[in-house]
Amino acid sequence: MGAVNEARGTRVVVAHNPAGPGDDPSTSDVLAQVELVTAGLTELGIPWSRVAVTGGRPWEVLPPNVANTAASGEGLVVFNLVESPPGASWVHTANAAALTALGLPFTGSSAAAFQLTTDKIATRAVLAAEGLPVAPGGRLDPDRPEVLDRVPPPWILKPAWEDASLGLEGDPVCSTREAALARAALLARRFPGQPVLVESYLPGREINVSVLPQANGELEVLPIAEMVYVDFPPGEPRVLGYEAKWHTDSFAYTHTVRRFLDRGEDGTLIDRASELARAACRACGVTGYARVDLRLDASGEPCILEVNANPCIAADAGFLAAAGEAGLRPAQVVLRILAVLVHPSASHPSRAGRPAVHLRDDLRPEDRPAIESLVRATGFFNAEEREVAMELVDDRLREGTASHYRFLVGELEGEVAGYACWGPIAGTVAAADLYWIVVDPRFQGRRVGAALLTAAEERMAGEGRTRVYVETSTRAQYEPTRGFYAARGYHLAAELADFYAPGDGKALFLKVLLPAV
Repeated sequence: MGAVNEARGTRVVVAHNPAGPGDDPSTSDVLAQVELVTAGLTELGIPWSRVAVTGGRPWEVLPPNVANTAASGEGLVVFNLVESPPGASWVHTANAAALTALGLPFTGSSAAAFQLTTDKIATRAVLAAEGLPVAPGGRLDPDRPEVLDRVPPPWILKPAWEDASLGLEGDPVCSTREAALARAALLARRFPGQPVLVESYLPGREINVSVLPQANGELEVLPIAEMVYVDFPPGEPRVLGYEAKWHTDSFAYTHTVRRFLDRGEDGTLIDRASELARAACRACGVTGYARVDLRLDASGEPCILEVNANPCIAADAGFLAAAGEAGLRPAQVVLRILAVLVHPSASHPSRAGRPAVHLRDDLRPEDRPAIESLVRATGFFNAEEREVAMELVDDRLREGTASHYRFLVGELEGEVAGYACWGPIAGTVAAADLYWIVVDPRFQGRRVGAALLTAAEERMAGEGRTRVYVETSTRAQYEPTRGFYAARGYHLAAELADFYAPGDGKALFLKVLLPAV
């Protein structure tokens, strides 16, 4: 009852984008969200008013009647339901920025989190940089389609900045290069100035993970849903496309069914999907309610497709279905969302309360079993690769500072969370090989990999090694690895076809560091 009593001292302005019955259903569904929130506030006894946010430019986002309330006393909170209409993906980000500028606390995520998660290509880069699994993919320019040579078909194409399945009408899955280029050109014309994202179409199960914040900052994962495509005929894409989401009389809508995973059958998948959802939210700075969409690859491993800050909370939406499965009434969901606000005066939400990674240069004998365990836990390296990793560890433990191999160990919560290993390239003046950066899956999304790489680069530059080379495979499995280095300023310097095996080439990345001062 404490949370209810505290909330009753609040005055809530429910802010939403204007919508009418003639609008695209992906826009007009905000009215159903307003209905649910205002009904919940009434049930809780919390006074509220409602305003449709108008304007198409950032300085027009908030109307005067909202702006003027900023100085009208304590207790004012904005329940932020503003969404971007089709083709204007910046609106909800600008609205959150305007609320911040006015000093008004509001529900959901910050403008920074909106800006990142709205851009699917940028989100992929951040997730990959944190060591989190994403489907092979990248930006597809119809005039420069080289990305198709690196991303295994079949492909799924989507506009990079839209949500609500806009751009996924018809069949977004393409099996031939000609079909992919034609669809990319179509999307480029329909969404001018907006990049097109191409990804490998993953054949496995589709999973939705709804996340609700708690007052202590922890993220609670609600019961996890699977989208099941019932009796879809051959050739019908098993995708939650526009028709499946909005055309209530379509085959895709009536035959796409939500079911919740059962721990007895899918306990391992539930644990892994929960872990990935929390890590993805942390990596993207999402502190409010969210939904993370995943899909399983051919081997049954989940990959992150999207991170959705402030997902739809209409009564018939997936988020409310998950909350209901957890035993939460709509009013309780509204209260939980109100309990965790974006306060403009607070520190950056993506960093608040996050312990820093502790880094040390000394490799200790007791680190060996921890490193062996985390290398194995990633599930990424084969037996031969794991053996090579431990050979380098043993060389350093045996030879000490005389070893060719330098190590950096990252710790979180008193445990080895990851490590980096590098060494100078013999016969060169300023080159170094970065051999390994490995992060324990339990600590993915906590910026361990980024902290290790930054510190390793500082140490290499300090030794005069300013040309850093990284070798990795060109296989699709290593797409997140390549994305990690690309996001950190490395560029592809060379590619050797069939280096490791037929169809498995070597990608050589390079970054030139500034000399240490």
